Amino acid sequence: MMIMFCLGAALIFSGASMAEEITTITGSLAATDPTQLGRLSRNGIAQDWVGTEPFPGVINPTTTYNYKAYEITIPSNAPFVQISVDSLSTFTFVSVYADSYNPASLATNWLGDPGTSGNFFGIDPLFFQVVAPGSTLWIVVNNTSPGLGIGDPYRILVEGFADSEFTEPVPEPATMLLLGTGLVGLIAARRRKQAA
Repeated sequence: MMIMFCLGAALIFSGASMAEEITTITGSLAATDPTQLGRLSRNGIAQDWVGTEPFPGVINPTTTYNYKAYEITIPSNAPFVQISVDSLSTFTFVSVYADSYNPASLATNWLGDPGTSGNFFGIDPLFFQVVAPGSTLWIVVNNTSPGLGIGDPYRILVEGFADSEFTEPVPEPATMLLLGTGLVGLIAARRRKQAA
């Protein structure tokens, strides 16, 4: 009976989170960060898993902007990725690329962006969604005006789902192995206690 209770509790707690948190990025742009010419236009359309947002285009192709690029590994069981951007700054912008990021070709591998900068109403984080075509995504943060946005903090939460219905990813084999090992240990401890 105790074993069944523990197994049920383990399954409930392992399923308590609907998403797999892939990573959280906190940071800010610095004047010493790499630079690129031009930036993506803020078209006001947030990308979603359907692919509603068209490529927004590049503006100011002769203007220099700072950027940071973060490489993220996406689990194969969570290709539907939601990115939440918590930033009060209207001078920073986030976009996502598949496989690699080339600052000299902003259209290459572009998957999506939130369409705007700064939190909704100044308090609620922006979010957008992309479908990861492979195991690597690049999260890019750039400033929207030369020299501005430097030092403005941001927090980016990357979460993964199994499908567009926000289905919790099926645990990878290693997770199930750990759960099974723990249950075997629990059974062995219970048997020792009963034998004593």
